[in-house]
Amino acid sequence: MADPVSKMRQGLVCVECGASVPELVRDYGKGNLRLAICGVCNSVADKYVEYETILLFLEVLLLKPQVYRHVLCNLPAPVSARTTLKLFVILVMLDMNVKAYLVDRDVGVTFRSESMYRMQESLQAATSGLRIGQFSLHLVCLALVENVAYFLSIFATIWSDLFRRGWRGKLLANEESVENGVRAAWTRYASAMCISSFGKLFALLTVIWEFHWSFIHVIGALVVVSNVLALQLLLGEGDHPRSKSPHVVGVVMVGLIVRGAAQLALYAIGNSVLFHVLV
Repeated sequence: MADPVSKMRQGLVCVECGASVPELVRDYGKGNLRLAICGVCNSVADKYVEYETILLFLEVLLLKPQVYRHVLCNLPAPVSARTTLKLFVILVMLDMNVKAYLVDRDVGVTFRSESMYRMQESLQAATSGLRIGQFSLHLVCLALVENVAYFLSIFATIWSDLFRRGWRGKLLANEESVENGVRAAWTRYASAMCISSFGKLFALLTVIWEFHWSFIHVIGALVVVSNVLALQLLLGEGDHPRSKSPHVVGVVMVGLIVRGAAQLALYAIGNSVLFHVLV
């Protein structure tokens, strides 16, 4: 169960309805702790404070809004910038694994005639440690550029508030200064995007099992749906049954378009391979 000291932290919400709550666990003294009840929907404010990590992960797999509210708003310790950076690096490496899988099987990709992945001397030296390192570094750089373009374009769209939804104010809520607020807003946004991209972990299955490369599209669809859900909850667009905003879907689509454009731009300026997947 959550630490009683953390139960009065600001920004706590009911995982069922999204309403603000003052506490998640009520202490009646002498070690008598009970889960708090939401005054709006009369449900347990956050049942997930008693869940083990593996159970939380299974709930996340089911794309339940309740568990996303718990992870994004009610965790005892908010995700730090350093942890967010580590999560982002993991996502980049998972993307690199997918790209390596597609290149190795020559599916879902378009090579230039002079691509280093197709040149005879490169193929003959492909088993050397130096060549493998060169290929891996190239794929990591591609994955890094694409993910940075994806994350930044979505954040810029939210921050500019093109749809006039008041999203910037929601990201800056409860921050004492604008400077600190921008950093906190970026960390909150980036952590939500990283956590909701958990579906990329399925890319590790490419190391274990053989399956048709189109399964990568299924992973991408899962990631996109998860990103939309996380952003809806983060921006307060999914707190009520009828408030599922199509604007958030539009924002994610902008990110996908920018990511695809970044990949096409790299190919146009001489990159040796073009991948037929977006996420």
